[in-house]
Amino acid sequence: MKKWIERIVVNYLSSLGFVHMWKDQIHGPAERLRYRKDGRGTGCIFNTRSGTITIAQGVVVGHGCMFLTGRHLFDNGKLKQPRSEQVPSSGYDIVINEGCWIASGAVIIGGIELGAHSLVCAGAVVTKSFPPHSIVGGVPARLISSTSSLAN
Repeated sequence: MKKWIERIVVNYLSSLGFVHMWKDQIHGPAERLRYRKDGRGTGCIFNTRSGTITIAQGVVVGHGCMFLTGRHLFDNGKLKQPRSEQVPSSGYDIVINEGCWIASGAVIIGGIELGAHSLVCAGAVVTKSFPPHSIVGGVPARLISSTSSLAN
């Protein structure tokens, strides 16, 4: 099937609620996602409800990753009411600097910055910032090693 026909069919089916495994999803204002796309998605979810997501040049993003700025606020141990006030509109930005590799299935929680040339292991849940050349993994992610110590 020609690429343009495939793209139209995939976009149409996705608009009906059928999720295509290669189609990225954006929840929240699309203009808050700053990411150079190469035309084909990897099934990632980008939630921009509570901040911006900035992914620099040269970043490799694996399949099924989630970048989540969205938050739900609590008041005295209960979800804040009214419901419209539960999700803050800013303050939980995600910044992924150049040369990083976010392996498949990683979850990046808003309010963090990942230093340049870092590696996030598959399935990791990143809840805090890490300096350049970090190798992080686990739930929650912790510093494992440094990419500068890897031999070619």
